This record gives sequence, C-alpha cells and structure tokens, in this order.
Amino acid sequence: MRNAGLLLSQPFRISTLAWLVLPLVAIGCLAAIDVMHLHRVTHVTGLFAEPPQWDAGSPTGYAGGMRRLIVPLRNNDTYHWIAQTQLMVAQGDWRLRHVAYDNAPLGRPVETPSPYRWWLAFTGWVDHAFSGEPSGAAIENAALFADPLLHGLLIIATLVFVAWQFGQLPAALGATAAALLYPFAGWFVPGAADDSGLGLLACIWSLLPLLAGVRNLGDPARQPIRWFWLAGVAGGLGTWVSVSSEVPVLGGVFLGALIAAATARLDNPGGTTGARWGAAWQAWSLGGAVTVLVTSLIEYYPGHLATWQLREVHPLYGLAWLGLGGVLGPATVWLRGDKTPGRVRQILSCGLGLAAVAALPAAMARFKNEGFLAIGTSSIRLAKLPGSPEATSLLAWLERDGVTAQAWATLLPALLVVPAAWMLFRRTTGATTRAIVAIALGPVLVALILAGKHLNRWSLVDATLVALLVGCAQAIGAPGRAGYLRWSWAGAVGLVSLLGFTQLWPGATTTDKIALNRPELVGLIERDLANWLARHAGPHGAVVLAPPSETTAMYYYAGLRGLGTLAWENEEGIRAAIRIVSASTPEEAKELIKGRGVTHLVIPSWDSYLDEYARLGMGQLEGTFLARLHAWWLPPWLKPVAYQFPVIPGFEGQSVTILEVVEDQPDAAALSRVAEYFIETGQVGTATAVSQSLRQFPADLSALVARAEVEFARGEMADFNDAVEKLQPRIVGVADRRLPWDRRVSLAVILAQAKQMDAARRQVQRCLESIDEAKLRSLSTGSLYRLQVLCKAFGLPIADPRLHALALDLLPPDLRQRL
Repeated sequence: MRNAGLLLSQPFRISTLAWLVLPLVAIGCLAAIDVMHLHRVTHVTGLFAEPPQWDAGSPTGYAGGMRRLIVPLRNNDTYHWIAQTQLMVAQGDWRLRHVAYDNAPLGRPVETPSPYRWWLAFTGWVDHAFSGEPSGAAIENAALFADPLLHGLLIIATLVFVAWQFGQLPAALGATAAALLYPFAGWFVPGAADDSGLGLLACIWSLLPLLAGVRNLGDPARQPIRWFWLAGVAGGLGTWVSVSSEVPVLGGVFLGALIAAATARLDNPGGTTGARWGAAWQAWSLGGAVTVLVTSLIEYYPGHLATWQLREVHPLYGLAWLGLGGVLGPATVWLRGDKTPGRVRQILSCGLGLAAVAALPAAMARFKNEGFLAIGTSSIRLAKLPGSPEATSLLAWLERDGVTAQAWATLLPALLVVPAAWMLFRRTTGATTRAIVAIALGPVLVALILAGKHLNRWSLVDATLVALLVGCAQAIGAPGRAGYLRWSWAGAVGLVSLLGFTQLWPGATTTDKIALNRPELVGLIERDLANWLARHAGPHGAVVLAPPSETTAMYYYAGLRGLGTLAWENEEGIRAAIRIVSASTPEEAKELIKGRGVTHLVIPSWDSYLDEYARLGMGQLEGTFLARLHAWWLPPWLKPVAYQFPVIPGFEGQSVTILEVVEDQPDAAALSRVAEYFIETGQVGTATAVSQSLRQFPADLSALVARAEVEFARGEMADFNDAVEKLQPRIVGVADRRLPWDRRVSLAVILAQAKQMDAARRQVQRCLESIDEAKLRSLSTGSLYRLQVLCKAFGLPIADPRLHALALDLLPPDLRQRL
C-alpha cells in the first residue's frame, strides 16, 4: 500500500516540479540581469571621483552633504526620493512635508506619499545594520537594491498566492510574466529608485484578491465577501502609493464588472444571484473607501487636509469609490436580468453613486487639477533602461523607429486580449471563469487606451495583463482540460518572456567594457561640476539658476539649492526661473535674482531647457535676458567662472557657462575677467576679440594684465613683451594698490612668464599678505594652480595651514598631484 501511494503521488510531484521550472528559470534570468545592471551602476559610480569622507552627522552620510550614486538615465525622481528619505531620517520624522532645496529661499511643500520613502528607509536600515556605514550613505546604497527587491517579493508572492487560490499553471505563468514582461520589468532597475515599481506592484495586488473573491463567490462557505473587502483595502493602499496607476485600474474593474454582468445572461438569464454580487461590490467599495480615508489622514493630517490637490491620495477618491459600489449593485442586477425586489431603492442607490463618482471630475474641472490624469517627467519613457525609447505617444514612437524588437516585446503581450475575449463570449465557458476573465479584462482595456498616449503606461498594461493571464490560465489548467492547451499557453508565455529577456539584458558579459552612454557621461560631469561649485561657493553654499535636471543634480551631489526643478509641487520655483531668464532688461533680472538669493547661473551646452523657460515667459528667446547671456552681453554684476572639465572620453566638445553674481565691477575689470575666462576655457579667438575691447582702457592695470594674458595665450611673444612693458610703470603707486586681489594673482603670473622673477615674487608676497578663504575660492582653477606653483617656486608657502589645505582641496586631483 505504501508503494502504491508513492506511485499515485509521483505524477503530481513530477507535474508540480515541471510547472515550477518556468518561473524558476525566469527568476534566475532576472537575477542575472539585475546583477549585470547593479555591477554597471557601481562601476560607473566609481569613475572619475575620489571617495568622499564619511560623516555620520550629515544627512547624506558624507562630509559636505555630498552624494556619489550615478543614477541610471539621470532619473530625476530618484534624486528626489533618496534626498527626501535621507532628510526624513535625519530629522527623525516619519513624514516629510517640506524641503528647502527647491524654490529658494522659501522651499516648497512635499505632497508625494510616504510609503516609498519608508521602504527606502527600511532597506537603508538593513544596509546600515550589515555594512556599518552612516544611515544617509546606507540609504543611497539601498537605492541599488530597493526596487529589485520589490520585484522579487512581487514574483514570489504572486507564485505562492496564485498557486493557493488558482492552481499550478496560473501560478507558473503569472509569476513568469511578472518577472520578465517588457517594459514592466524595466521599471525595477537597480539604482533608479522611485515609487513607480511599488505602484505597479500595488495594481497587481489590488486585482488578484478580487479575482479570488470572484472565484469563491459561488461557494458561500468560502466567505467570498472577505476577498472583495481585502481587494478594496489593497486598492486603497495602491491609491495611496500611486493615484495615477491605481485609479485607472479601479475604473477598469468597474468596466469589467459591467461586462461580467452583461455576459452573465449567457449562463443564467433572469436568475437570482444579483444580490450576492451587489453585496460583494459594496464590500469592495467600502474597503477601498475606508482605506483611502484612513491613508489620507495618515499622510496629510493635520496640516495638509484642506487642499484640493488630487494628484495624490485624497478623500474625494474614497467618495468616488463608494459611488462605484453604489452603481455596481443595481447595475449588476439590471444587466444580468435578475429578478430582485426593491427597484426604487436600486434607482436611488445608482443615482447617489453616480453623483459621488461625478464629484471627482467636477472637482478636477473646478480647481483646474488634472488629478490622476496628470503626467510626469517619466510619461515619455518606456522603461528605466539604457536604450529604452522616449516619445510623446505610441504612434510617434512607431513612426520614428518602426516596428523594432522593442516594439514586438512591448505590443505582443497585449494579444492576450484576443483569447480572453474568445473565452468571455464562448458559450461553453463556465460562469465563474467568464466573470473572472471579464473583470480582469476591464483594467487591461483602460490601460491600453492610456498607453496609446503615454509610453510609460505600457508598464501598467503589463501589470493588468498579469492578472488577466492568471484569470485565463485558471480555466486552461482546470482538471479535464487537454494537455496540449496547457503546454501551448506555457510556450506562448515563454516566448513573450524570452522577448522581454532580450530587451532587459544589458548586452555584454562584462559591463565594464561597454562605452559610457550619454546619461552616464552627463551624470559624471554633473557630479564633478556640483562638487567643484560647492567647494568654490564655500560653507554658505550657493543658490543656482540652471535647467531643471541640473538644478536637481546640483542639490543631489553637493547640497546646492536652486529654483526650478520639475517636481510638480514646485510650480512657484519654476515660475520664478521663467521670470528671470525671460526678463526684458538686465535690471529687471537683477532685482529678481536678488530677491531669490541666486548666487550662480549655470548654462550647460548639453541641456537647453533654460531656452524653453525663456520662450514660455516671453514667447520667444530673442530679446530676453537669457539671449543676452548667450551673446555674452554680461551686465557688470555677473562674473564668468572657468570650470575645468574632467577628461572623460565621449564628452568632448561640450561646455558649461557659469556666471557668479557679484557686486558691480568696473568695466575694465569686468572685461579683463571675461578675457581670462575665455583663455582658461580654450577660446583664444574670443579672448582676442575681448582684448580689442580692452584697448579703450589704455591706462587701466587690469586691462593691461588681461591683454598680456591674451598675447601669451596666442603665442605672440613680441606683443606679449610689449604689453608687459606697458604695464610695468603702473605696478607702483595708486594703480597697483587698487588692483583687485584676483587680478594681482594674474599679474604675478604674467611677470613670471616674462621672466621678471623679482617683480613676480613681490606680487606673490602681496597676495599672501591679504589672502583669505573667500579670495581663494574666487580664483579660477588655472589661477589657483599657478599661484601655488609660484608659491612653491619662490619658497613662499601659505602660512595658515587651514588655507593651505583649502588651496589644495580646491584643485582637481591631477593638478593637486603635480604640486
């Protein structure tokens, strides 16, 4: 008997192991992909930078508020999530409602929900416990694995839950799809941490308990209402995490419920089961509405409850959800053709429900708030992977790139709608299966409509397809079904997953050997630029006016505040940036800049978004303050600052204009600094043109020094010697005493280049007599390096050890090593 029992159980065991192969292979492939991406991010992060010093007292975990991580695709949302989580933990709060790094000097509110910050803080705490690094640094490290860990939890939970409720085949296929569908899996990338993955996870888990409830609805002994209630709670939590992802799913469930009720006539026309469905939908809507209300209080009580912003969780969504339940109860009865009493009560319920639902779009229209339909900076992106397409719509993408492998991997999974529709309308389909498929199909249809407009919605399509696949597979895997059907579905899912795998795979066995892509190059430059600017700005920091992405990067990498990031809560800061760059006169711009405390303007060649700001403000770029800056018509209160790019292959030909806000300069001094700037940035031709303008100041020592610098840079030694001869009579007396400190450094360098060492030594001594921290920071990299070379040559060290260390620290590592 014992042997017989083993023989009887053996086919089941073999079958179970066979169906486990597919998800296990998918999980293994996904793990390999994540390891490759993780290795790539850590490799790029370690390039072209000295490791910063740890500082447990800093919110970032590093001295000076620095950060290191080069975020894939320069995902601006990741910068915000990491920085805000670090601030939340450093302040000892469990919510973050205000940040000071945007919209300087006022700061801006933080309305984005807290769950993802809590998740990032938890994973950072785990990293801190194992690594011993400061909490801030551990949170930045956690960004490397926070989203892949979420993805892994989703796959395992889906496998276990679906196997419990629906069987082996649905569990295997659903888990495999959740692992490798593209672009869905491309939103759980190591290093690109944001709440999009958590929102997609919540969408799937607002559907799976609902389908379990539908499956159990025919058996009251299984307490199906409990599953509808849990589905509502899960959907409410999903609304808390991401209104833009969850609300379309809820609308799709409503559509699917109507389809299920209408197609139920194929099974039981004029039956009496509508009452059970009505109670189930009421439990679903009540669970969701209560959860939305509770989470709204958790998130925004007490100071932020009175707002009418609808981009995040709001009690109005709970009211609309109650309305959906009020409509679905009587609508289910009518569409099924069931015979139930209380028609007047049903009409009243439906009317009140419609009014509750209508309150949401009415509020959106009244307060000009797009709510769950609002788009973000990621709406044009298909996935958070290098090489993923960006386009304004699906049609724009296909017209530009054609039907590529990426397009096949994206669009092919949507063909699941075809067999689902066939199962829905086939008369031999069971009543329970028909209801499950209909309810799972509704969210897919809504997501497909949205995905036609915004590429990022294809990840939502995939999330809803996972639930639809489970619903279809539970019918295919039922006892008595032909084996070839199960294997056919497994083969189809395997093929689609293979297509997804090819798009997720980084493309090389050793990611170190892949050339740096453009986002990585820009990220490395932004990190170096931010750290350089922070060192030169000093302990009081800087307030930068820059394009939105650079503004975010300046804060992320070096703690520099700014005005106009594209966070949706920062409308005031964006308007301020637009007003400044579109000002019609320098005087107007100066007043606006002064009011905002801006210390530096940063205009990179690789990002022209400030031009868009100017066009938004004036309707055109011509005639704006920014246009004057592009043409180098600088007002006397702006000083150009030369920045030396690190030598990074692939970034040749790029430039960045940095303008420091200073007190009004004399015309000669201002022009001489512009000439020196062009020399240091290698634009000798432009420096020569400025030198011609300096001839209108024949007696000014600053102008003569700058003219000598230009001639030396041109290699015109006769003209150089002539310029030095002209300035020699003026290095004594009043003109010399009034020479600005930074121009005296340039004078010392010029005299040394002219082999007049005694005169150069005297100028260096005078520089050292009045040297201080602010003056050191005011020098360009070239001038600071040459000053220290002269100090070493003349045996005149900087006496103050602190200033000596600062002078070295302000230099790039390669120049520091030369000294």
